Amino acid sequence: MSNAEQVEYWNGKVGETWVRMQERMDLALTPVTATLLSLAAPQPGEHALDVGCGSGETTLALANAVGDDGLTIGIDISEPLLARARERAEELLSEADFRNADAATFDDEVDGFDLIVSRFGVMFFADPVAGFGNLLRLACPGARLCFACWQPPSENIWATLPLQLLADVLPPQPPADPHAPGPFAFADPEHTGAILADAGWQDIAFHAMPFAMVIGTGDDPVAAAVQFALRIGPAARAVREAGPQVEAIAKERLAAAYAGYLAEGEVALPAAIWLVSARA
Repeated sequence: MSNAEQVEYWNGKVGETWVRMQERMDLALTPVTATLLSLAAPQPGEHALDVGCGSGETTLALANAVGDDGLTIGIDISEPLLARARERAEELLSEADFRNADAATFDDEVDGFDLIVSRFGVMFFADPVAGFGNLLRLACPGARLCFACWQPPSENIWATLPLQLLADVLPPQPPADPHAPGPFAFADPEHTGAILADAGWQDIAFHAMPFAMVIGTGDDPVAAAVQFALRIGPAARAVREAGPQVEAIAKERLAAAYAGYLAEGEVALPAAIWLVSARA
């Protein structure tokens, strides 16, 4: 998907869907957010940049950590998500600044960032070396880069299970280029490490983190999990394009499968990420 296609994609129905799912996505990614922020260790007074900030969860946490003497900017290409982020900042009286910008070309008057963070926002660069090169240009000497990206699909049952269950009723899915812009573009640490090194980053490290991704809670966790899968993730678009009959089959099969993952009022599926760190 080209950058222009990414902009169109995230400013249409997909962006609006993610706004509606904001609270549930933040809940699902709670372990990721906590561990990423612990690794990033934002300090009072620092200048922080949040790349692909979405609806603002990580940006708001960074702004709180750097305090009134610090500065936090969140950038994203999705105006619907940025609008929600600004609403949340206003509700919390946060000084976080949200801007519609592409990280690959973003420029700012800030005299360098001490910390650059991203929760699943850096895997969509059309030219990842150039994208990370621009982030390096924005960084102070010795600045920290910390981001979360998905490990391979085989380690992320939350993403692969729906497509596996529906393989016989969905059109054949084209083979994916493992390095093309998308959720799993940085699943291979050797490939990702080479990109970062080519862009000029140093002290590159990968930290493996498996976790249970909660996709269903509430009065009917299984139904909530089915709804999550049909709105977020690789199967959502395929099912939507296949039509109502396939959607009905999907709901039935997913409900049966997710019942097996129900425990203590939650449906949680296996997931795994890389927490990546580097220095300017």
